Amino acid sequence: MYSNIVASRQWARLACFCRYVSTIEGQTLPQAGKSSDGISPPPRISRSPTDILQALAATVGTDPTAAHYKYHDDPYLIPQSNYRKRAYALSAEAGRKAAAWIRDEHAELFTMREWDPPMKMKTPYFNADPQIEAFAPKPIYNDESKVTEEDLRYTIENALLEDSIKVFELLGGVNNLDDQLKLSLLQLLCFYNEKEPVSMEWVEERWFSAATRDRHAATWRVGGLAEKIFTAMDPKTPEAYCCIIQGMAKYFQAERAHVFAQEAREKGIQLSTTVYNSLLGCVGFLKEGVNLRIEALKGLLHEMNEQGLSPNSETMSACLRSISSWGGGKMLQTTALQIVSEFRLLGIEPTLSAYYYLLCLFCKEQGPRIDILTNIIADLEKRESIKATQATDTNFFITAMGVCSDHLQDVNLAERVHALLMKDDNYQLVGDAYKESIYYRHLVTVSCKYAPFEKTTELLDTLVPNIYVPEPTVMEEIIRTLEVGGAGARLAEAWSQLVVFGHAKRIKLVEKLLSAFCNCYSYQEEEVKAMIRNAAADILKYGQLMEEREENSDRRSPSQKLSATALANIVELCSDTSDILDPNWNIVEDAIQRLKNEQAAGVPAKPQVLADVAQKAATVGKPELAALAVNYLAECGFEEATSASLKTLGVMLNRPVEEVETLLQEQKSSLATSLHPSALAVAQAYHIAKSGATLRDSESSTSSESDSESSSDSE
Repeated sequence: MYSNIVASRQWARLACFCRYVSTIEGQTLPQAGKSSDGISPPPRISRSPTDILQALAATVGTDPTAAHYKYHDDPYLIPQSNYRKRAYALSAEAGRKAAAWIRDEHAELFTMREWDPPMKMKTPYFNADPQIEAFAPKPIYNDESKVTEEDLRYTIENALLEDSIKVFELLGGVNNLDDQLKLSLLQLLCFYNEKEPVSMEWVEERWFSAATRDRHAATWRVGGLAEKIFTAMDPKTPEAYCCIIQGMAKYFQAERAHVFAQEAREKGIQLSTTVYNSLLGCVGFLKEGVNLRIEALKGLLHEMNEQGLSPNSETMSACLRSISSWGGGKMLQTTALQIVSEFRLLGIEPTLSAYYYLLCLFCKEQGPRIDILTNIIADLEKRESIKATQATDTNFFITAMGVCSDHLQDVNLAERVHALLMKDDNYQLVGDAYKESIYYRHLVTVSCKYAPFEKTTELLDTLVPNIYVPEPTVMEEIIRTLEVGGAGARLAEAWSQLVVFGHAKRIKLVEKLLSAFCNCYSYQEEEVKAMIRNAAADILKYGQLMEEREENSDRRSPSQKLSATALANIVELCSDTSDILDPNWNIVEDAIQRLKNEQAAGVPAKPQVLADVAQKAATVGKPELAALAVNYLAECGFEEATSASLKTLGVMLNRPVEEVETLLQEQKSSLATSLHPSALAVAQAYHIAKSGATLRDSESSTSSESDSESSSDSE
């Protein structure tokens, strides 16, 4: 019985396998031709692994407010400041670096798959199925290594420059290598100038590194291994000449590069177009003066024509690159336009790199305003697609947006540039994170200055903070725009943005925000006014919290504190309430106390604010606060102190100002016993502002005068 059950199961498995095979055969489509029944299925279309994902993504579209895919898709975990974005990305990459370090330093741990089943053969150096070469440990070469030409070929193909040099030395030098391997090693050395290249694996480190200008100086390693290999090669092939010339030209050893080029021409060796492109890029190092440089440039182009070499788009970019680095002026601009027109006659359209060099040449920071960008954008808009062909293509959009913002100050042209960048897959041309940040800096700046307010706010809602975090200068421009537009609610939100973006410690920026609060406060709705008052109160609390942290940490260089004018603005905003129980009165008292204790730089620019606050505090029933404000005005010597003390004391005593003034002048001796302590403090402030002495001093002086008069009468 048991055997029958086993047999039935085996037959069921066999039937299932047959159905599976038939299903696979039925799903297979012929590549071409007709079937026996006359039905001709369409030819099979080859698909990539991501075609389905791209089709699905096309139906949904992109979310412009979404954060970058490398961050967690969680609003509580998405970094919202430039510092946090940089730290987040670099920390994740540091983990990958640690894994790579373990792989390289402890390669013996990855040479055997110990977790494989016992019956499966253990294959060395395989730590994945299928094997991924990039994740495998790299071989280590030392003086005791036994190497072959295959090892040298492996190091050259993987751009392991230091290992290539080590294996080359272990093989005995140039005499023990075949010509093709010598040429491959020479190409590697010339391309990297005998320096270990920066790993392309660490994307974030390259993206967040501050981009610097290319160093246009001779950095070629003279007398290095590349020149030794080239000298030892006999005969010297055209490939070897092309390699050594391009290497010297790339690292601006211009004179020797042109000497080798002349030597090759004398020997009848044909040079390639790429070699001439390299020579054109460094022709400016050979001559002094614009006229001589232009003649040398034209001479190289004539040589290309005589040798029957066809120029390409890189030839035009090399010419424009040289011209743009020679300065400015009408002659260079005319020459550049002539080069572009000549290449267009040959059917060669300018690339993004060529247009980038034209912008550098025509749109100088201190030069006249020349609108060449409009024609460039019109030409690019007509093209079906824009493809990157050179590394410098990523400089175009950042430079074009900078021209729109600083040089032309044209927001409409900036919108066209941005629309072109967002078209199809052109966003890949924005460059790394550093260039992307500068691009959006220019876009937001020109929009804040010259675009309608509604468009500016719409742009800010789209970009900030996930795509772009404004720098302090841009944030200042945004605050100015919101102030002019009277957007009180957005200004109140700007304070929380300063805290999140890490700009809350920048005192000048915070003071700009407080000034904007005061300028647009009067015509806001009550709900918005409450938001502004809360933001002003939070600013003072944040400053106090930072001071406490500094005291606990014992910092040698304390951070800058709010100025007296900023504290006066906080007093003005937070005192706009008639409720005696409002907690903002505590903020007002703290701010005035900081002013009185000289915990702020300078004096308030509008002392009348403190005078109004004193009268308002006396009205709502806070005489101590009123006395504090009036005393500060009197001690600082403001003209408003006299009138403020009279009005404040009038509110406290419920008497008109004239009667209060008479009372203060005639009954000095009885004031100390008849007035409330707060009212007495206001009276003292009046006498300080009036005569520079306190009430008791004036009483003692009066009594001494009376004593002297009585003594004279008795005599």
